[in-house]
Amino acid sequence: MEGDQSELKVFISGGESTCESCLEKLGSQAWIFLAGKRSALCLNCADLDHLLFLPSGNGTLTRRAKKYSTLNAVVLKWSNARKHYERQGILVEEEAVGQAEADYLRMRN
Repeated sequence: MEGDQSELKVFISGGESTCESCLEKLGSQAWIFLAGKRSALCLNCADLDHLLFLPSGNGTLTRRAKKYSTLNAVVLKWSNARKHYERQGILVEEEAVGQAEADYLRMRN
C-alpha cells in the first residue's frame, strides 16, 4: 500500500468486530481503528467520529480536503480478489471539505 506509514488508517472490517474500549459489538463491515496489537476501537472511542467520509474518485478534492484538515485518516477495505487493502476514501474535518469544495468550484470556473 502506498502512502505515509504514520498516516492514520481506518479499516472496514470483514468480520464481526467488538470495540476494545466500550465493548460495543460493531458487527461486520464496521469502521474500526486499530490501536496497538490488533486492538480494534470504534470511531467514537478513537475520537474520529466527528470526521466526514470523502469517497475516492475526485483526486483534486481529496488532496485539497486533506491539506485543509488538521486530522485525517485513510479508509481501507480488504479485497479478497486482489489480496490487499484498497483505499475507499478519507476521513477529514467538515470545514476542510467545505474549503476544498469552494476551491474546487473556483478552479473550475
